[in-house]
Amino acid sequence: MRGRVRRRFAAIFLAAAAALGGVVPAAASAPDPILLVHGWRGDTSTWADMIAMFQEQGRTAVAIDLATEDNIRNAAQIRDFIAAQGWSRADIVAQSMGGLSSRHFIKFLKPPVVDSYVSLGTLQYGIYSACVLPSSSGGQMCPTSRFLRDLNRGDDTPNAGSPAVYWTTIYSTTDGVVPTSSSRLDGGACHVQVPGPGHNEMDNDRTVFTHVLAAVDRTCSGTFK
Repeated sequence: MRGRVRRRFAAIFLAAAAALGGVVPAAASAPDPILLVHGWRGDTSTWADMIAMFQEQGRTAVAIDLATEDNIRNAAQIRDFIAAQGWSRADIVAQSMGGLSSRHFIKFLKPPVVDSYVSLGTLQYGIYSACVLPSSSGGQMCPTSRFLRDLNRGDDTPNAGSPAVYWTTIYSTTDGVVPTSSSRLDGGACHVQVPGPGHNEMDNDRTVFTHVLAAVDRTCSGTFK
């Protein structure tokens, strides 16, 4: 009897909605999972605080442990990691050199799954102090490296996937390692400049996190240019 009443109520509700020209709302889709990519000589512990902050917001965030300091090999590992998770869409939040590995992944491996890319203190155009390092051990961060020349040739923010990737670069005026001029993305991206956190503090700073949360939801809390 109760089942019959529930079915009758549902039928009345649907009929009333149709009569009023309304549309019964579909259930809201779950937010994309978020892949967290650490920087040079980092590991998954980099993201402990940010994972907790995402969990407070009901979001799923997973950190990858990159096996090398070579961005090209790291990009392939990111591709394989996302495939192993079975994600059809995902956001990427990357710190420092991890942003370069992630950009190479999007630009050259052309994944259809990335919805938003967010970098934190990423040296998009390199830093000269990295030029003393071997190429596969961080030297790709040198501004004159072949890796960065290839990565920054043409559009910095290619439109991979559908809808196109939403690009955000977040950088600190007190980074201490990466100058703000090196963190730019040319070609259409949200630029967010924050004061306060140093280079290795951006991944656990709550103010930075508010900008990250906006960015993964495809909202610019800074200046789009």
